[in-house]
Amino acid sequence: MQYCRVNNHSNTQYRNTNPSGVTPAAGGKTVGRWLKERKEKKKEETRAQNAQLHAAVSVAGVAAAIAAIAAATAASSGSSSKDQEAARTDMAVASAATLVAAQCVEAAEAMGAERDHLASVVSSAVNVRSSGDIMTLTAAAATALRGAATLKARALKDVWNIAAVIPAEKGVTVSNGSNGSSRSHSGEIMADDNFLGICSRELLARGCELLKRTRKDDLHWKIVSVYINRTNQVILKMKSRHVAGTITKKKKNVVIDVIKDMPAWPGRHLLEGGDCRRYFGLKTILRGVVEFECRNQREHEVWTEGVSRLLSLAAEKSYRHKI
Repeated sequence: MQYCRVNNHSNTQYRNTNPSGVTPAAGGKTVGRWLKERKEKKKEETRAQNAQLHAAVSVAGVAAAIAAIAAATAASSGSSSKDQEAARTDMAVASAATLVAAQCVEAAEAMGAERDHLASVVSSAVNVRSSGDIMTLTAAAATALRGAATLKARALKDVWNIAAVIPAEKGVTVSNGSNGSSRSHSGEIMADDNFLGICSRELLARGCELLKRTRKDDLHWKIVSVYINRTNQVILKMKSRHVAGTITKKKKNVVIDVIKDMPAWPGRHLLEGGDCRRYFGLKTILRGVVEFECRNQREHEVWTEGVSRLLSLAAEKSYRHKI
């Protein structure tokens, strides 16, 4: 009986005292906490998108009001005794305002605005005539734009400065329940604890819009993201958006190399900020080199250095798996 008591006492040293199955490393996060933070970030992103949508609808309303007033002014000038040059100017302004309003409405619809709601806002805006009503519409649109910019800046700050890192990168040990076996994920992949080392994987996995050049020199906007799949391959995923805002195409390619110093695309230096633009390529197995444009040097470094880190990490994981 004494032997049994001693044996039972010794077994308690290895008993699983963490029913959740997750033991955070020093300074790390539990899976539950990480999931909660991810959920909050998703809510913030949704709020930012809704704010941008509201701002787009408000601007479309202002543009519609200006177009309606310009059209009314042009109609009155055509029927009055004004000189022909002034009448033609009024007609040109009305035509330009109508074009701008149509583009604003189309942009709002492409962002996901409901047609009924958009039609209601535009219908109310075109009936505006007094200066006070126009000032009210303008102030509301300006407030919506500021709110959208604030929420967007907050979301970007969360990504760039305190990007959510998966628990495995923070050294979390995950246990397989009551059998006591565990798998320890060391923090070696984040050994260089600098900006790119912390944020690049999250940024690249979320993705963003980049301008892509095809083999025929056509330019298309793509929603680009890069990540490591379950087979330790670095995957380039590109999505194309339909004009109505829905995602219609999705293409995936295996990345094998990064070309950091791509030559500038012809004619792009003539655009505003063209001298700041940078270019890189991702060499894939099936499509060869896929070229992208970055707005500035910082964005270029995030993508090129980030994908290079993913390739190194994937190679290291594959090597460990073979051993």
